[in-house]
Amino acid sequence: MYTHFRAATIVLTIAVATPTQAQTPATTVDSSQQSARDSEKLTILQAELTEQKQIAANLQQTRAVQLAANNKTELDKTETRLEEVGGNIAQLQQEIDVAQGKTRAVKTVVVKPVEQGRQPASKPAQTNPAQAATATGPWWDLYNRQNAAAK
Repeated sequence: MYTHFRAATIVLTIAVATPTQAQTPATTVDSSQQSARDSEKLTILQAELTEQKQIAANLQQTRAVQLAANNKTELDKTETRLEEVGGNIAQLQQEIDVAQGKTRAVKTVVVKPVEQGRQPASKPAQTNPAQAATATGPWWDLYNRQNAAAK
């Protein structure tokens, strides 16, 4: 058994010590070809943006029908999908701005911590904050096991 271990160690040592060479690209792209690629990229992004805007328009129409019919379950699904499509539109527009070289195309996101038990300014205050705190548990209790054990 010792000889097998020693042989495996030697094989691994040889494999680690053998130098490898990185594969370099065989060709480079000239500026006219890169320009064509960039143009194609913009065309694809703008087509995707147009498609997402059409989906958003269709969802708005569906939402109006569901509001009139007072269909809350389907309305919730439609509004969730609308938020998703709105995010897609924003991301595609940002990608188009970056591809076009527009300044300030990339937004800086600032994350502000919120103290536990304190509501952010953008959300309306809850009617019973003590009940909400016990229902959700502390931030580190992902599965709310502390409250389940207390009951």
